Amino acid sequence: MVKAGLRNGYMLLLFLLFSVVVNEIIIIGNDFIAEATDLMLSGQQVDFSEFFTPLLWMVALGAGAAYLKSIFGNHYNAMVQKDVRISLGKHLLKLPFSYFDEKGTGSIITRLISDMEEIGRFFSEILPAFLVNVIAVTTATIYLIRMDVMLIVVLFASYPIMLIVADMLSKKLAEITKKMRNHMDERTEKAYDAIQGIVVGRSYNLYEVHKKKIDQVIDNMVAQACKSTRISSLGFVLKNVITTIPVIFCYLFALFETRQGRITVGEMLAFTVILNRILYPIGDIVFCANEMRETGVSLKRIQEIFNRKEERQDGSTAYRYEIHNNKENAEKTAAIQWKDVEFSYHDKTKRPVLNGISFSVWAGEHTAFVGGSGEGKSTIFKLLCGLYEKGNGRYELFGHPFEDWNLEAARSCFSEVSQNVFLFPDTIRQNVACGKEHATEEEIVEACKYANIHDFIMQLPKGYDTLVGERGILLSGGQRQRISIARAFLKNAPILLLDEPTAAVDIEGEQKIQEAIDKITSGRTVITIAHRLSTIKNANRIYVVSGGKIAETGNHEELLEKQGIYAKLYAKG
Repeated sequence: MVKAGLRNGYMLLLFLLFSVVVNEIIIIGNDFIAEATDLMLSGQQVDFSEFFTPLLWMVALGAGAAYLKSIFGNHYNAMVQKDVRISLGKHLLKLPFSYFDEKGTGSIITRLISDMEEIGRFFSEILPAFLVNVIAVTTATIYLIRMDVMLIVVLFASYPIMLIVADMLSKKLAEITKKMRNHMDERTEKAYDAIQGIVVGRSYNLYEVHKKKIDQVIDNMVAQACKSTRISSLGFVLKNVITTIPVIFCYLFALFETRQGRITVGEMLAFTVILNRILYPIGDIVFCANEMRETGVSLKRIQEIFNRKEERQDGSTAYRYEIHNNKENAEKTAAIQWKDVEFSYHDKTKRPVLNGISFSVWAGEHTAFVGGSGEGKSTIFKLLCGLYEKGNGRYELFGHPFEDWNLEAARSCFSEVSQNVFLFPDTIRQNVACGKEHATEEEIVEACKYANIHDFIMQLPKGYDTLVGERGILLSGGQRQRISIARAFLKNAPILLLDEPTAAVDIEGEQKIQEAIDKITSGRTVITIAHRLSTIKNANRIYVVSGGKIAETGNHEELLEKQGIYAKLYAKG
């Protein structure tokens, strides 16, 4: 955010420059009025034509300066918001996968929408008002010092009380704002869960349960908002009351100074006009500071995202070409090798999920991982794609240490077909094409034919331009799965990851999906997480994961003969 402010700093400087010009014109105009008043009171003849033309010019210049001030202020606000939003979007997409596990969906959405709105208000309203008021007070103060320094002494001696009260109020408001933001995170999270889980919610009649949870969060938000309103209203009243006290003192002291002959009547009149250029801006500055403290909560929440380190993007992309263009070399080299790899999630327990695991995956072979729930099979997939960074141990991809790879290049080596298919709320064409940038129509159709989904698509009224709905809800589970297979085929990566893609579909859908998988796995390196052991009977090598380590290795027949963990899992069906 600091960089965004500096990049557009020239607009802020121009905004400040024209703010100074506007205030100086007011000061000069005030001098003209004071001079004319003193001349009239001294009994001299005043030729108003001498004052009229300069004042007309000052009005024109002031209007022009005010217009330019507004233009540059609004442009600065718009450009900073644009830069912050773009930078935030880019940074968020490059954050490690662990960040999204750590922060809930509701928290991230609230920061992107509500907190960004508060930051927009900061740049569009609060910051410009604060700077304009500072300039107004500064220029008016300099003018009054030249007139009579004691006027300033009396004026500023009256303000410590207001500053102390305002500081107390702003701290309280910042605390309440922070609680409100947390409640907003919780509200968004619960609303998101209720919408995503609407089928389960209605099946189990959880409407009232979800409603009570959301109502409770909203009640908490309303309570905090009412508390904030009471404090803000109290601050507004105190601001008006406390601002009146210096006005009375200053007017009385100005009359005293006039009586003593230290200032003229014209200067006293000018002082009363300029007094408002100081009193109200000072009050606004104090309470702008309060609002800054409130919006500071949102600034900190957004800055927290910027402070998170992005995924590493170092390494060489040269390996990508070596693999894709030299198949002979790839076949002689192990596609993947792990040696004593360790990993644990960053939770409070620090419990190791992978505890010195070692295995090899050879190019062109079908390798499967099996084991009980929670043994680390899915974690292996996440580490293979670099979604998490391993702890100790060694991970080589096509003969090169994974740390030496550029992440984008490394991930280009993998296509994944998961049992939990995610489709974007776009057309079928776009969902398939995201497997390959700038894919042609012929390539998309070919991929869908391989995935046994082309005939179904052509029966739809809009064909490939059919919208799939949010998360593909307008399609059946088997149809979504075959679109994901087409996407994986189109990517044409050397390694295919299969996370039991037939687990959540019916028998007919399973047959079509299995046929599609058989087509796209031909000649590829395939790694499968197996829940139905019948689907990996033909795997070249099966690894049984237990306790974060490889407990057994072999093909289907060899493992059954051992009568170990695999045989027991297979017997359970």
